[in-house]
Amino acid sequence: MLGLLEGEEPSGDALAVYESVFVYGEPDIARKVHQEALLRQPVTQALIQGLHGRGPVSFDGALHFLARHRLAKIDAPTPLRAFLLILNNAGIVVWSKQKQTVRVVIELPEPSGEFEPTVRVIEKDRPFSNVVHLRQMLRSCEDYIWWAEPHLPRKALESLVLEADRAKISELRLVSSPKEIDDATRKDWKRFRSEMLALGIAAEWRVAKPGTLGLHDRYIIGRRQVWNLPPVNSLHKGDYSEAFSTPNRPPFAKWWDAGRGILG
Repeated sequence: MLGLLEGEEPSGDALAVYESVFVYGEPDIARKVHQEALLRQPVTQALIQGLHGRGPVSFDGALHFLARHRLAKIDAPTPLRAFLLILNNAGIVVWSKQKQTVRVVIELPEPSGEFEPTVRVIEKDRPFSNVVHLRQMLRSCEDYIWWAEPHLPRKALESLVLEADRAKISELRLVSSPKEIDDATRKDWKRFRSEMLALGIAAEWRVAKPGTLGLHDRYIIGRRQVWNLPPVNSLHKGDYSEAFSTPNRPPFAKWWDAGRGILG
């Protein structure tokens, strides 16, 4: 799972661990490579996001947390206990087998070209972190940001305006149904679009008639990124949910061609 076991062609991480231990005698480097491989796992990322800052959490609490985000099975606790032992040995959590508690002791690395979380958990008591997740998903996009959501509220523009960087993107495309579009939204969008154009970023928001989109999930898309995320309103309310990075690119062009600009 971590890509550390040797197959026909050893992974880069597997080779680094092997050489660090058996060739150069540098076990600290091997431990660092192992920790980085663990940090790329969705379960590890979810545990850190959900449990950091909470102190020791009961095993049952951690299991229920992961099950709520569809990353563990509530009736199968044994794999999680084994995984917590691995995380403990890697210095990511402190797992007490005697007390049956787990405490997160590191934070996730800052998103960068070398590290990008593949899951982001939304929790009711993490209102600021939830918004940070949205902004970081937008920030991860390169060349363009395409955002498809049936009920896209105008508050989404607040996160977009903070993350629109002409050094990284040149185009913004939004697609939604017309339900959330009112006069206030059109006024805000007109101001927003003018500001983007002044920055050299082309921006357009299209709506399609109900029933023509066939859009149920929500997506933020960049040249190399696709995020499947909860509704923006649910994210701001803190409804228990999660956003996942996915390799599957949705038919955004189809939805785009079915719409018309909200300013006419």
